[in-house]
Amino acid sequence: MKNFYKILLTGCVVFIYSSPSFGQCPYDNSIYATGPAPTVVGSFVEAAETWGGEFNRVTGMVAGNTYRISTCNTPTFDSQISIYTAGGGTFIASDDDGCGTIGGPSSLDFTPTVSGDYDFLLDYYESDANPCASNSVDMTMRVTLIATGGVSNPDPPDLTIPVVVHVVYNDGVENISDAQIASQIDALNADYRKNNSDTLIIPSAFYGLAADFKIEFCLASRTPGGQPTNGITRTQTSVLEFSGDDAVKSSATGGKDPWNTSKYLNLWVCNLGGGLLGYAQFPADLANSPQTDGVVIGYKYFGTMGTVVSPYNLGRTATHEIGHWLNLRHIWGDAFCGDDFVNDTPTQEHSNYQCPTYPHVTCSNGSNGDMFMDYMDYVNDNCMAMFTEGQKLRVQATINGGRNALTSSLGCQAVGIDELGWMKDLSVYPNPGSGVFSISGEIPGAEQLTILVLDMMGQEVKEISSSKENILKVDLSDASSGIYTLQFINKDGLSFAKKIVKE
Repeated sequence: MKNFYKILLTGCVVFIYSSPSFGQCPYDNSIYATGPAPTVVGSFVEAAETWGGEFNRVTGMVAGNTYRISTCNTPTFDSQISIYTAGGGTFIASDDDGCGTIGGPSSLDFTPTVSGDYDFLLDYYESDANPCASNSVDMTMRVTLIATGGVSNPDPPDLTIPVVVHVVYNDGVENISDAQIASQIDALNADYRKNNSDTLIIPSAFYGLAADFKIEFCLASRTPGGQPTNGITRTQTSVLEFSGDDAVKSSATGGKDPWNTSKYLNLWVCNLGGGLLGYAQFPADLANSPQTDGVVIGYKYFGTMGTVVSPYNLGRTATHEIGHWLNLRHIWGDAFCGDDFVNDTPTQEHSNYQCPTYPHVTCSNGSNGDMFMDYMDYVNDNCMAMFTEGQKLRVQATINGGRNALTSSLGCQAVGIDELGWMKDLSVYPNPGSGVFSISGEIPGAEQLTILVLDMMGQEVKEISSSKENILKVDLSDASSGIYTLQFINKDGLSFAKKIVKE
């Protein structure tokens, strides 16, 4: 069985479903691929080269969301799409308009009334009299999220954090798929927005404390230097196993150098030894150790599919470690009946493992006992389900403090081509230059203009704020020779980049 690959933007032509006049093909096929439903409007999942007479299973479809299922990448022949409940074979809808020159793309707009998994049957359609004639052709099925609604969270996040995932691998198994990476981002967004489906395991005594952090995560769509990216780097290494010594964070020691750590969450995925699932750097260390800031996760514990192993197969290792990256402490305070500096988490004796029985009373913490289902304990993934309002306040203070540069990051914004049309009016001189560079031109929104100076590795060298509209100065007298990028960001957050050469 294959897995879908997550792609960010769809170019599929839109066609509207019309009811067919024939019977649908029977649910007698074998499964070809399975993959998670897209979660961002305009994004899609795709199963390529599915043979007619097979079906694809899409998991986690949300009631009230509208998905477009189509075979629009398949030319020259008619195809039939039929929707069934997963495994049960209950028919829901079908469409027989094909792709290419015969009938146009086969396409259905599907709004499930019940959240869950659905099977999409693909068949070669020959005629009304013989609609399931052949299994000898292949086709590509695409599922695009075109609208959200129903039970999905309508509130926009207060902050979306750009993520770059550095996959550092020695063999092919460790080189995890794009789909596995996407499943981890989905898990993070569910956990940090309190949209995780397992909140029902939270005891009623603690349920009212469960918090929506209003923080989301995206795979970066632009590099620190302003280039387009899918937010994933892949580095093959001769290192068989990494430890918690930060070697994976440097190319000099067999790993991968980070992107700008003040503007991006760097996640390294590798083979971690010694029973270590993952580890993180606290924000207090960002100023003195920016080159090691970020989170490291073992490839067996990253995401919800692919190489993950139970009981750490729901993406909660990253949820936990990113909590540290946002300044949350272990719920037991790393001491006997210690303090995690959060008021609404009960004091508990030590870490909990596996799945304790509620209530689990320690440290005389009352009838409700330990809040072991909190993400900052050590229980199995399927036994943790919440952050608290107090933890949210601590994270908000961090976002407004040591990690405030995330609020101005452009990492989640797609790269445009001269987004504001500045290029024709903007000039930098002298270029090449040896010290001070002058910038002239009319720049929209320059009353609140920021210029970021980035080196060839995308690391921020300097940040300049200005209210002048006609002439600006960038002093690189103390910078080493090389190529730099000037990233201009106006008051609306739109940007344009220009290369300069420091002699």
